[in-house]
Amino acid sequence: MHGWWWISASLMAIIAALLLAGGKRRSHPPHVARHFIEVLRKEGINVSNRERLENLNSKVWLQRKLERFSRTEQEEMQQLLVQAGWGAPQLRFYFLAAAWLIPLAAAAGAAVYALLQGKAFIDLPLHMIFAFALVFVCLRRFLRWRAHSRRMAMRKEVITLLHLLRMLFDAGLSLEHTLQVVQKQGRELIPNLAQELSLALLRIQAGQDRGDALMEMATPLEVPELNDTIVLLKQATRYGGNIRDPLVEYTRLVEQRQVSELRKYVGKLSAKMTVVMVLFLFPALMIFVAGPGFIGLANALKGVGG
Repeated sequence: MHGWWWISASLMAIIAALLLAGGKRRSHPPHVARHFIEVLRKEGINVSNRERLENLNSKVWLQRKLERFSRTEQEEMQQLLVQAGWGAPQLRFYFLAAAWLIPLAAAAGAAVYALLQGKAFIDLPLHMIFAFALVFVCLRRFLRWRAHSRRMAMRKEVITLLHLLRMLFDAGLSLEHTLQVVQKQGRELIPNLAQELSLALLRIQAGQDRGDALMEMATPLEVPELNDTIVLLKQATRYGGNIRDPLVEYTRLVEQRQVSELRKYVGKLSAKMTVVMVLFLFPALMIFVAGPGFIGLANALKGVGG
């Protein structure tokens, strides 16, 4: 009975995939079908194809939903790869290929392992689906964790970047020369931002506007402090004026913001440590302080009873 259920489910999945592929191949935009029916009615031909039109619209809607889902996932993956520092075309291709090939290899390995363990052939799809889903989700979780950790690291590097920019601007360097010095000399201090600045400098050297190149660098990273810094630099390059005072004020603002976040984190950490102390240290302290008294009371009660 279990085997027939798996066979019927597989056949239904294959039929659904074939129908979806056929509908995708034969589907037309809904306005074309409406226009065609209106032309036939004007010619005096009685057409009652509302059900067919509704089915066509439902197929087009499903197709658009699937395309939108795949496009959204692809865009999210590409943005996460940029945030993780793997935005180069070659690295992006390798990761996107591995994100599908490794789950397939895991499913094949799970099937081979199940066969070696003597499992029934009907149980193989369960092992394959579980292995594929586990590896598929873990790879994307790892990518999100890597992107989040690198974004947090870049947030901490922004203050160092602001101080370097202020020092170099005070020395009389231009924006492009300042970015080159920061990118070359500041790799040990700000490794993540230096990597992103190298890509922006390549765009600037290729002829792109400096402000647009910096904005294209900062927008996918989604680091608020970096976006504000780039806005200051873009306004300075476009409209001119003194940029030292805005950089100093914004540096103080970022430092105050990070100090407040650090205080909030310490407050949460103290609450967690209180829970740890109550669970682990308080029982040991009670044993150390009240233990002798309980032992003496127990001996006294034994003497009274004896």
